[in-house]
Amino acid sequence: MKKIFVLTIVAIASQAVAVFAGEPMVYSKQVIAPPPLPPPPAYFRPNELDIGAFGTYAEGVGGNAHLHGWGGGMDFTYWFPWKYAGIRFQGAGLDISGGGGSRSRVVTFPDGETATVSGGGGSVAGGVVTGDFMLRLPLDTYWPNFHLAPYAFVGVGGIFIGSPGNGNREFVERTVFVSRTEGAPATQPVTFRGRAISRLQEDFPGGSQVLGHVGGGLEYRFTPHIGIFGEVGYDFPNLSNNNFIQTNFGLRFAF
Repeated sequence: MKKIFVLTIVAIASQAVAVFAGEPMVYSKQVIAPPPLPPPPAYFRPNELDIGAFGTYAEGVGGNAHLHGWGGGMDFTYWFPWKYAGIRFQGAGLDISGGGGSRSRVVTFPDGETATVSGGGGSVAGGVVTGDFMLRLPLDTYWPNFHLAPYAFVGVGGIFIGSPGNGNREFVERTVFVSRTEGAPATQPVTFRGRAISRLQEDFPGGSQVLGHVGGGLEYRFTPHIGIFGEVGYDFPNLSNNNFIQTNFGLRFAF
């Protein structure tokens, strides 16, 4: 009787433990995937502001081949939310030489007499400013890690020529003696002065000209912010004999 009672208690206790213990524990091995790597930084970006500093060389073409000059300048470019297009303001200062060696010019004095004046080319300070519409094609869009972008530009601007120095001012003087009144002795000295206009003054009358500007270049980025560039622009002022080619080469910083 006691044995039956003990077995009954054990059976009831085992059922109670099973009820309160719930389902048996099952252990599983779960694999957590690592987060994806961030995309590489973009080297040519939309809404980008670029500042460039460059050296420049200008050389005349055609009938203006005597013109040449060295200098430097800066440009400021904003690229639109569509990163392939933007606008740019560029300015450069140059020491421009008329070249051509010694030249001669005939000067006519007020009394009708003439004289020949000869002189060298000399040089003047000049400036070229342009506003351009830009198009570029970042090649790393198609070939990762090849951070080169060819670009093209077209715009308008102006060239400004300073006052020529002594090398461009060739004077000749002639002193004659005339009478104050008709028939009186020729005792009154009068000096006539003539000046030969420099070749640069002939090319850019008034000291400045409006110009058109078109060309292209290449920019390579070492980092998303630092790059080098070279470009060639063809400038055509509003006279047909004074076109010139401007070559720029320098550094750019992109924000």
